[in-house]
Amino acid sequence: MRKLLYLFLCGSLLLGLGADPRDSQLVHAVDDSKDKNKLQSKDEDAEERLNKFMREKLTSSQEVLEGLMIEDYDLMQKGAEKMIKMSNATDWQVIEGPIFAQQSDEFRSAARQVIKFAKEKNLDGASLSYLHLTMTCISCHKKVNKVLISER
Repeated sequence: MRKLLYLFLCGSLLLGLGADPRDSQLVHAVDDSKDKNKLQSKDEDAEERLNKFMREKLTSSQEVLEGLMIEDYDLMQKGAEKMIKMSNATDWQVIEGPIFAQQSDEFRSAARQVIKFAKEKNLDGASLSYLHLTMTCISCHKKVNKVLISER
């Protein structure tokens, strides 16, 4: 009889009989918070990589600007070429969809114009193309920020 009572008690403990349901909910809540922390950590890592990537893009843009200021056409080309390469990278794809794809195409087109005018040693053309390039960045960032804010 003792063995039977012992087996019943062990079985009850294993199955959770006699346990307060709030205790199991608490365990699940703790597990959920761990999962949320892992997801938050992954999101923070992705955001950190994106910030680093965008800083590199900004550095390339500054190379173009410096080239314009000192009439260094090779530097203009180098910066614009880096930006085109970066715009084809997977880190660039913050949002998927036709609007973002169109923004990216316009960005690459403006960067190609900078290269074209730099090769021709046309400072005014390169300057206007750089201005257009900068405007595509600003326009895209405005749209991406709206999407990201709406997703939160």
